[in-house]
Amino acid sequence: MPLPRGLRKRCEGILAGLDLPSPFTVDSFRATLEEQRGRPIVMEPLPLLGPDAPCGLWIALPSVDVVFYEPHTSPAHQDLIKLHELGHVICGHQGEFELSRLTELLPDLTPELVNGAMAAGRTSYRTAEEQEAEMIALLLADRIGRETPTTAVSRRLAENLLHPIRRRRK
Repeated sequence: MPLPRGLRKRCEGILAGLDLPSPFTVDSFRATLEEQRGRPIVMEPLPLLGPDAPCGLWIALPSVDVVFYEPHTSPAHQDLIKLHELGHVICGHQGEFELSRLTELLPDLTPELVNGAMAAGRTSYRTAEEQEAEMIALLLADRIGRETPTTAVSRRLAENLLHPIRRRRK
């Protein structure tokens, strides 16, 4: 799936409309969003879920937003996952994560909570919402001054998202 035209510019516009904390950290950004939205945002490590489980997940419960992140990765990657999920929050994404799958992944959630929940999971970048959340995360991660994950796949993804039109040298 090709990246949407103007993705970076649109995401920069979204971020320009926010009151971003200085100095910028993931926690200060979370606290600012909490204040702006008037509801708590809780960060929780994901339990061990298996190979095709998401590495991040945002669940909008009736009175709190919960951001789950992969705890068994580098701190920089954890920050990127958290920022990605917070990207869903600030963009107002509706979430495409199946709620039935949510109860499989997190069986301690009660049916009442799940019925009132909206969830977005970070498993791939195929949808426009996932690409937008990832671009937001990359732009915000740049404010922290940390590198994004340096695996070959993540590096290529970051380059493509940040520089979607690049001419090849001859």
